[in-house]
Amino acid sequence: MTSAHTYWDTIYTTKNHEKVSWHQSQPTISLDWILNITNQNDAILDVGSGVSTLADNLLEKNYQHLSLLEISPMAIQTMKKRLENHLGQVHFYNENILTFQANIQFNLWHDRAVFHFLTHKKDQQTYLQKLKQHLKAGGYFLLATFAPTGPKQCSELDIVRYDSNKITLLLGADFKLIKTTSEVHPHPDGSTQDFNYFLLQKT
Repeated sequence: MTSAHTYWDTIYTTKNHEKVSWHQSQPTISLDWILNITNQNDAILDVGSGVSTLADNLLEKNYQHLSLLEISPMAIQTMKKRLENHLGQVHFYNENILTFQANIQFNLWHDRAVFHFLTHKKDQQTYLQKLKQHLKAGGYFLLATFAPTGPKQCSELDIVRYDSNKITLLLGADFKLIKTTSEVHPHPDGSTQDFNYFLLQKT
């Protein structure tokens, strides 16, 4: 069975980054929400960062403590090269979120479409344990997943679709839902995909 890091490395090696289904030329919702609730000295973790321009956008706003976690070595190397003039402001984690360990807690944990790939309850709970461990009290969890009206698969992998009721039940009393919104994301093939965004605060 192909390991997760090999699978995603193949995706980033063989496909045009601008043609993958999740590509955004500008991560508008994530960026707007992050700018509204954080400051330039906050520690921010982007889980499944891929080759997203979110880090570039935050660096342009003079954010000083960004961490990018990505399972694909190819994606990490691409980002290190692209951000080579900002390496003092960015820390890179080339690993699986399910085994992530760091001696740091974050003010904001951003995840655009990693969590919805976790289809087994054990993996979901492991992820949430990592979230609770590494997010400061009062910190924010900004999550984007496919909506119930979105596709059932992404990159030929099954996913779990979420609405606000489903995500709040899963997170329980440890998190308060601050706001949610939906997005119709354009696919490079001309179709669209329905996403939901959730902003939650650790109580």
